[in-house]
Amino acid sequence: MAASEEELLLLGLFGEDAERLLRGIRGRASGDSDELAAVDKERSERIREVVRIVQDTGIAEVTIEEAGMRVSVRSTSEPPTEPISQSPLAIPEPDAAPVAGPSNGLVAVESPMVGTFYRAAQPGSPPFVEEGDVVAAGQTLCILEAMKLMNEVKADLEAVVRKIHVANAQPVEFGQVLFDLEPLTGRPLDAV
Repeated sequence: MAASEEELLLLGLFGEDAERLLRGIRGRASGDSDELAAVDKERSERIREVVRIVQDTGIAEVTIEEAGMRVSVRSTSEPPTEPISQSPLAIPEPDAAPVAGPSNGLVAVESPMVGTFYRAAQPGSPPFVEEGDVVAAGQTLCILEAMKLMNEVKADLEAVVRKIHVANAQPVEFGQVLFDLEPLTGRPLDAV
């Protein structure tokens, strides 16, 4: 039955299932109608029926699992009922860094994710901010790299950078304090 080492391996690992698959592949090549084509046709008819049910009833989503096959059908005519950010697999948008409540007049900027902290856009470039710098709301404070994606962490308010808690290229944890900012109510003398 096996015409190659790969097919022999398939037969050894999957037995009768692999034999039916190989016969189906050979039957398609020779133009013969066989059991595999009937199974494929039956499965596609079942999938079409599930799609019809979803369309006719207005159900948002249905998942059916049978005989090792799992089919999920989701209606796209309506927007999802829950925002994507509430999904357990969604990554929170890092543009606005979480800001902890003031302690001693300082606001702590925490890491919105696990990643690697970078003070500059690229090696050899000047850092985004230094201690003592005045930053505007929306100004980039640092970059956090996570899974080869560079995410900017920005200031939420106009403030003076009083402390940078993390060294360049250091790994950070979710919620770890990165910066202490002193909000500006009026310009401090040392920031002019």
